[in-house]
Amino acid sequence: MPFDGTASSRPGAAEGPRAIRTASVVFANSLRSLGETEMLDTRTGNAFSYQAPSVVDAGDLHLYPTNTVRTFQSVATEAEVLASRSKSVVFLNGDHSCTFPTFAGFRAAQLAKDPDRRIGFINIDHHFDFGNWSTLHGALYHGSNSRRISELPGMRPEDTAFVGVGDVTRHEQFQFLQKQGFHIVPGVQIRRDGAAAALAGVVRTLGSRCDVIYVSLDIDVLDTSAAPGTGHVTMGGIRVGDLLDVYDVLRELPVRGLDIAECAPRYDASGSTAQIAARLLFEFLFRTKQRPSGLAPWHVDPKSR
Repeated sequence: MPFDGTASSRPGAAEGPRAIRTASVVFANSLRSLGETEMLDTRTGNAFSYQAPSVVDAGDLHLYPTNTVRTFQSVATEAEVLASRSKSVVFLNGDHSCTFPTFAGFRAAQLAKDPDRRIGFINIDHHFDFGNWSTLHGALYHGSNSRRISELPGMRPEDTAFVGVGDVTRHEQFQFLQKQGFHIVPGVQIRRDGAAAALAGVVRTLGSRCDVIYVSLDIDVLDTSAAPGTGHVTMGGIRVGDLLDVYDVLRELPVRGLDIAECAPRYDASGSTAQIAARLLFEFLFRTKQRPSGLAPWHVDPKSR
């Protein structure tokens, strides 16, 4: 969904989906050139197959650049169709407002399959994105997507997690989220304790209660020193290795929907931010089949920390 119509100060996230696509092709081709179907990940000690299941690029969703409400309605409808025809669905989004319509479509498809299906939502982001109103954009903007999702029928605070938060926020908003029972995992906790320990409560609760889970990744969860190509300059964000560890932990959950948002390549001449996003896309699509290899004696299981 190449849309950044609610960007506050640094537009360019609409260019992110194309940049991630391009980076993913380069990454996939380099693996295919090795002529192997299984590789060893020296970071985790696991062997994994990168023979992906059937993957289809459905192209760009239809937008109405001058009408955000109509754009979101259109995208939600198309996202529902895609999710209804797929075991898992991935959206390469523009600014983070896009998560609301793509999640709404995903949710509608899941409930059409089973009206009693319980849906979890994990927001990996340096910010809560739980605002209610923007003077510039109204109720639909890049800082309100989590709030709009929480207001959908059947969504429960205990089925929602905010992972990697680290920016300033209002006292009353933070206290509200805590009081309502939303899961909050600050980025500093991930850096200090490791992803497995920090996310243990999220995995335990959502894993036991939710039938399917949607994960939204805002690339600004990473420190700007690692991922400068985004609309928000992040100080104190998590490291790329931390984010890979988070992905490893979330594999224990029934994640059936994913989006990657806020990649703005114009601010990163090196292209590294899009490459990181493409690698994370690869992790989601290709790492579903992996096993301990026994070939990396230096590896320390994060669960043993």
